[in-house]
Amino acid sequence: MKEIIKVLLVDDAIVIRILVGNTIAQDPDLELVGKAENGKVALEQIAALKPDVVLLDIEMPEMNGLEVLKALKEQGMPTKVIMFSTYTTVGAKHTFEALELGAADFVPKPSSSGFSEGFEKVRKELFAKIKFVGGRVDTASQKPLASPSRKSSALESGRYDVVMIEGGMGAPKTFMSILPQIPQNFPAGLIIFQTMFPGFSEQFVRRVNQNSQIELKGATDGDVVQPGQGLILFGNHYVATRKAGTDIQLAFREKDTAERYGSVPRILCESISRVYGSRAIGVLLAGAGEGNLDGIQAMKSQGGFVIAEEASSLIGRQILEQFLAKELIDEIVPTYDVVPTLTKVLGLSG
Repeated sequence: MKEIIKVLLVDDAIVIRILVGNTIAQDPDLELVGKAENGKVALEQIAALKPDVVLLDIEMPEMNGLEVLKALKEQGMPTKVIMFSTYTTVGAKHTFEALELGAADFVPKPSSSGFSEGFEKVRKELFAKIKFVGGRVDTASQKPLASPSRKSSALESGRYDVVMIEGGMGAPKTFMSILPQIPQNFPAGLIIFQTMFPGFSEQFVRRVNQNSQIELKGATDGDVVQPGQGLILFGNHYVATRKAGTDIQLAFREKDTAERYGSVPRILCESISRVYGSRAIGVLLAGAGEGNLDGIQAMKSQGGFVIAEEASSLIGRQILEQFLAKELIDEIVPTYDVVPTLTKVLGLSG
């Protein structure tokens, strides 16, 4: 039987508590267990109601959202939090502070003027993230995942020239954790794909660069893929790799509203398989890969190596199972082991 996800809504605006609360209550997979008008009340309700997901505003009286996250961290409460605040657009740096404090993900809240119309534009994304974050895997009742398809020879290191990391829901926080671990002598080019709301990409690049040992930059058309540099794609364009003399570049193409060419990561991975052949590594972070089965299959068919992060959510597990069913995964690793596994495959350790 499918478990209902319990949601606590925290916002100081009564109109938003009513509109968003009513919408949550109408979803058969969700249960609105409470509403709070500030962070102080939120902490009391979190302790009493034990919600699966807290939808949290940042700017509130008495105690703001960042203060709530700090208190949850100090108290050791394992609550999943999604930031839903206009501050996530006006001051994106607060969002990434929230992720560092323990928030699982974020969705920008439309401004109060025209909120109803704006909410319709983000509602699907918001609810998808609530269900992704809140749908935990019950390992006791779930059947074990199929074993990865790795052959021992695949770990013979040193033959890879590019690493493609695809993120999904919840992945900005994961990227902030793993990217600083990538060593300065990283011998392969690094391509990072993570969809992101407009207004956040620049702050995301700035944030991950603060502690990075390699250069990370927002990718642009014509960028050369080279060792020791990470090129970050945000899903705003179709992107492929192409040969340009002795270099390999990124080639951008504008997206259209119909997206008739398919998913952005699929196009990217299929081009990587053509250009790099067996010299490519793909990494799927938990929840990534939906719509990219063919792209990863193309990389594997050319002899590429594929690593997947362990899934802690039900949706992430369901996506991962699709790849395992087609024997497209070589290694499944916890978050803390993503970069060590990469460096092992690349011949930097082990």
